[in-house]
Amino acid sequence: MEMDFHGRTVVVTGGSRGIGAAVSLAFAEAGAQVVINHLAIPADIEGFKDLSAKINAVGGSCISVPGDITDSVFCNRLCETAVHTYGSLDILVNSAGFLKPVKPQDITDELWKQGVEVNLSAAFYLTRGALKYMTESGYGRIIFIGSAGAITGGGGSAFYSAAKAGINGLVRNLSKELAPSGITVNAVLPAIIETDMLRERAPDDEERKKYSQRIPVGRLGQPEDVAWATLFLASEHSGYICGQHIIVDGGSTYK
Repeated sequence: MEMDFHGRTVVVTGGSRGIGAAVSLAFAEAGAQVVINHLAIPADIEGFKDLSAKINAVGGSCISVPGDITDSVFCNRLCETAVHTYGSLDILVNSAGFLKPVKPQDITDELWKQGVEVNLSAAFYLTRGALKYMTESGYGRIIFIGSAGAITGGGGSAFYSAAKAGINGLVRNLSKELAPSGITVNAVLPAIIETDMLRERAPDDEERKKYSQRIPVGRLGQPEDVAWATLFLASEHSGYICGQHIIVDGGSTYK
C-alpha cells in the first residue's frame, strides 16, 4: 500500500524534534511539502537544521515557521504562511506537547495553565486557523498526537493526562462537525516513545530499559512508529476513518 502525498501541504507543530521530526520527515519522503513549526529556542533550531538536511537529501521540500502556538494570532499566521508558500493547507498534525513530571500537590497555577495551553488549547487554535482553508477546498486531514496517558492516567503529570483527555473529546466533536465538509479528524495516542521527553524523564539507560519490560512487544516505541500511523490517517486509504483514537503502545495500555 503506497502513501503518496505529492501536491499536498502538511503543517506539523513541534515538528523539529522527537515525534514531530519523524512525522515531518516521513511526510517529506512521501512527497508532501512540509511546514515545520517549532519554538525559537536553540534545541529546536538545531533540530530543524538537522531535519531539513535529511529532507533535502531525499529531495523533499520544507520550511521552518518558528513561533508560539499558544498565541492564536500566530496560529493564524502559520496557516497563512503555509498557503502563501505552497498554495494550500491540506493536512494538519498537532504534535507539539509539553510535559514536566510533577506531583499533583506541586503543580502551580502557572504550570497547570501552561500544560493545558500547550497540550490542548494550542491544538484547537491551530485547527481553527486551518479550517478556513480546508473548508474552502472541501478537503482536509487533521491528526492530533494525543497520549495513551489520557486513558491510563500515566504520563507523569495530572495536567498532561487531563489535557490529553481533552484532545480525545475534541477529536470526537470535530469529527462529527467537520466530516460533512470533507475533513476527517483522528488522533494517534502514543505510550512510551524514546524521545528527548522520555530521556529527560528517565536519563539513565538502564532505567529506560526497564520500561520495555512492561511492553508486550518487548521494546520501547520509536518516533517512526507514531509517524507511520499518522501518515496512514492522513492518506487517501483512511477516508472512512474518522473520530478515532489509534493507540500506538506496543500492547501496553490494556495489558
